Amino acid sequence: MEYGDLKDLNKHLLYKRIVEWNKDKLILDDGTVITLEMSESDCCAYAGGNFSNVELDAVITNVEVGEQVNIPDFDTTVNEVKVTLFHNQNPIALAEMTADAGNGGYYYSVGSFVVNGIHFPIVDA
Repeated sequence: MEYGDLKDLNKHLLYKRIVEWNKDKLILDDGTVITLEMSESDCCAYAGGNFSNVELDAVITNVEVGEQVNIPDFDTTVNEVKVTLFHNQNPIALAEMTADAGNGGYYYSVGSFVVNGIHFPIVDA
């Protein structure tokens, strides 16, 4: 599995248009495919996410990876991150991803923003 550094994410996305999407992936005008995937985990821990609020044919001019936020859970650690794609100052796509630490919080998972097979880790638990 190939990992990338979040500071390099912009070079893969800026000034490209979203031409197709569903809750599982975005496709850009140059054929770039973006997914949200679990990059690592053990036992019963899980990471996953979905895309929403997508505007087609808007050019991506900024990518903002939010801060990891803990979601209270009585049995485990659950964290969430939102990635927003912008055209100028207008949000054109939202990716929400969560990761949990499995049964009792004893395990771990890592969720990534995946661009053409390169994993950019954005959330872990």
